[in-house]
Formats: sequence, structure tokens, C-alpha cells
Amino acid sequence: MPGSRGTRRAPGLIASLLTAATFLLGSASNGETAASPSVTLRVMSFNIFYGGDELNLQTRQFCKDPTGCPETLDQVATAIRAAGADVVGLEEATMNTCPLAQKLGWHCSPRTQIISRYPIVDPPGANGLYVFVEPLPGRVVAVSDVHLPADPYGPYEIRDGATLDQVLQLENDLRVPAIQDEVRGLPPLAARGIPVFLTGDFNTPSHLDWTQAVADARADVPFPVQWPVSKALTNAGFKDSFRVVHPDPLAKPGFTWTPGSPEGEKVEVHDRIDWVLSMGAQATASSVVGEGANPNTDIAVDPWPSDHRGIVSTFDVTPAPMPLLVAVEERSLEQGDTLKVRFHGTGRTGERVAIVRTGAAPSTALASESTSGVTDGTLSFATSALTPGAYEAILLNPSGGAVARSPFWLYARGSVTTVSTSKSVYKVGEPITVSWTKALGMKFDWLGVYTAGDSADNPNNATCSAGYCGNGHYLLYEYTHNTIEGSTTFGPASQIGYTSWPLKTGNYEIRLLLDDGYRSVASSPQFKIVQP
Repeated sequence: MPGSRGTRRAPGLIASLLTAATFLLGSASNGETAASPSVTLRVMSFNIFYGGDELNLQTRQFCKDPTGCPETLDQVATAIRAAGADVVGLEEATMNTCPLAQKLGWHCSPRTQIISRYPIVDPPGANGLYVFVEPLPGRVVAVSDVHLPADPYGPYEIRDGATLDQVLQLENDLRVPAIQDEVRGLPPLAARGIPVFLTGDFNTPSHLDWTQAVADARADVPFPVQWPVSKALTNAGFKDSFRVVHPDPLAKPGFTWTPGSPEGEKVEVHDRIDWVLSMGAQATASSVVGEGANPNTDIAVDPWPSDHRGIVSTFDVTPAPMPLLVAVEERSLEQGDTLKVRFHGTGRTGERVAIVRTGAAPSTALASESTSGVTDGTLSFATSALTPGAYEAILLNPSGGAVARSPFWLYARGSVTTVSTSKSVYKVGEPITVSWTKALGMKFDWLGVYTAGDSADNPNNATCSAGYCGNGHYLLYEYTHNTIEGSTTFGPASQIGYTSWPLKTGNYEIRLLLDDGYRSVASSPQFKIVQP
């Protein structure tokens, strides 16, 4: 659930692309530059605490202003500048990804909570798992960002008496499943020669930190642990940049949890749970960014605006040629909106970008524009004449064949987000199917089951991202998994909130909540659970 140590995983828009002006690249055949230049890239992972504006800098408690504390978000931007970062994977950005990027003069991908001083492209087929960052024209690296479930937290369980077997079972049941998309989906990019970076609040320590030497020296580490998430990522080929640069966890623990939190524990267990991982790039430096006068902090910023310290790592990396692609700027539009489509082609005469119904053949194109013989650019399409429905922008080669497809959804002007259940009455233990339309499609959007009416009339729900503002008492949750429209089922495998499956008899509703926070954009009609 959303919280100071982490929540949900689950999408998308491309928020910042290049302007409509096109630019020529070096190769007329595939748009790549002739050489293979390397660059220095500084990548940061930063949990900014409920949108970066819900912490009072003076009291270090929740900001009780209904509209948030904008000075805290300003301080988040200050911390990113101080870190010298080029790319930042945010956690708990909760609708403030692009406002933060605007403060920096950067590009943003709200779908994935990634910001960058370089252009960002949301490539077809990524499905919110990663974006391309373009540090050189026509050359890219892939960046992915995660925020794993927070509770129960393994180090707290050990502090309270859990055995090694118990904590390994917890991790394998709760957090290892949450990282499988990254374990399966990112290594193939690296195998194609595309450097990959994975940032995140992993809500678990690393096996590189809980060693026998550390257990001998730290009272809060009673035994070494091969933490399953870090092991799974290491086995997949990822390197932990902080431990590459600082291999001794006793000499350089690098704790990121916590510089102080409204949600911290009286008996706190400090650990390094925020990482910058890489494949196909060489880490040359890695620093903890946090409050001054703390031995873990390398780059000090006061007052510190979050309950996590950040981590920034420097890499020598050779960006890969950008694959041929087409990418819509927004995946959900209303009739009359302008559809903007980024393309990267070969630059050959006859290439086009076309609009078709989802899955339709290029010959059925409803609109089409030439790429004008350039490799890279952005085209605009009017949508007034299109009827509501699911569409794709497609890149066509000179022969008219589809090279790449990027989906989007068009809705009638003024239409609203909907959430609905398949039935109005369920028996205890009966799975609950829920569907939604016109979601924002953020990677961290989620669905929560609530007791009907519980906190639904809280006046701060529309602006506040923290649980205390309302929508905090969720019973079970599921992710929307990067979908604008979709469905899922609540049942025995659903994530636990304030209760476990099955739900008891009573009246309930399901709310769609935005982007790793507690803002509700839509609720289902109330439904009832009864005894069989």
C-alpha cells in the first residue's frame, strides 16, 4: 500500500517528447550516428514521500494544508540539483512527476514516474515496464522504476523475533512476485545491446549488505540473509551500483531508510533499501543524498524533504541506436484533442505514420502523414472526425508494411472514468470481478476495496496523496497493470490491506486510486456480500 517505505507496482503516458520540429541524424539508413560514443550519465533513485509535498519541513510531520506544502516539493527539486542527476526514478510521485520535472526544466514520464534532463520516449511494447532516455540524438538507454510492497517489512519482522525461514518465506511470497516483470522483461533489452537501469524503493535489504561480517558487528542483523529480491536481480544480470563502488557494507553501509519519518518505528531498523541497478553500464561513483550531519550522507541538503535518502550513481555508458518506433504522446484522449505521435524511422522516402483501429491492417488507415524523409520527429493528428474507441498509431515502411504500433484510446468529450463490478451481490468467498474505463493508465494506479462510504466524503481526497487525507483504510488491493481499460478479480491472491480474504458480509465499493497515492478518481456502485 502507499506508504513511506513503499507501495504498489502496477501505468501510462509519454509526457515529454521532442517538439514537433524534426531533426536529421547521421545515418540515412537507420537514423543512428556513425560512431558509438560513450557518455557519463548520473542516475538517481528517490522516494519523495507522497508526492513530495506532504511533509512539513519544520515539524517533519504530515503537512496538514489541504493543498499540500509546495515549499517541500521545491526542496525535492533542490535535492535533485544538488545530486547532479541526469535521470531520476521517483517513487511516491503521486501525480507530481511532471510538476517536479517542470521545476527542473526537464522531461517527464508520469506513466513510469521517471524524469530526465534528456528526452524520454515510451516505446511500443514496453507497456510501462521501461522508457527510453535519449542522452544523444538517436541513441538511448532503457530506464525502469519500481516500488515494491512495504508491509510486512522483513527487517522489522526479524527485529520482532522472526526466524530466517520465516522472513525468507515472507520475501518469496510478497516481494519476489512483484519484481518478476523486471526480471523477465529487462535482460532481453540488455541482450540487444541497450544499456538498462533499474531504480527503485525495493523495501528490502540487499544480500550484499546482510553478510556474516555485518551480522558479527551489528546487533540489528542477528544473522546473514540472502535477501531474495536482490539475489533474483543479481541472478538476472543486474549490478548494484552502490556496492560496485563501495563493496564493504561495514565501511560504507549507505543507509537510505530513514532520515526520520512520520511513519517510522520507535525501535527503527536502518537499512539500504533504495538502489540503482544496471546492465551494460559501468558504475564509477555512487553517493547517498540526504540530510547533513549524518554519517551515511555524501551529498547534504538541508532541510531534507523526504523520509528516504536518495542514491545517485555515475556511469560510463554507450547508448544504443534507437530502434525503429512510433509512440503516442498520450494514450487517452477526448474527441477534438490533438494526437501527437513521435516516430523514429529510417529516413527513407515513403515512410508514413498512420492511424488505424486497434489490430486493423494499414490499408484501413483513417489518417496518414508522411515522415518527410527524416529519421526523427513528431507528427500531429486531429481526432474530431474519429469515433470513440481503441486505436493505434503505426509506422509504415515505404512498402506500406507496419513496422511498429502504439495504442491509444479516444473518448467522447466530457466522458468520465468508470469502475464497475460484475454483480451487485456476491457470496462470501466468491471472486469479485471489477472493470474500469478511461483510467489514467499510470504504472502505479491501483484498485482498493473499501467499506461502502468509508472516508469517501473527505474534502481533501481530490488534492491530498497521503493516507490520512482519506482512502487510507483499504481492505484489499490490486493493480490496474498499465491499462486505460481493463478488468481484474479480487480473490485469495489479492494483496492484503486492513483485512484478508474472504471479505465478511457487508456493503462495499471499489475505488480507482491514482499513481501510488490515495487520490480516488472513481468508485464502483456499492455491492453486497452475503452468506451463501
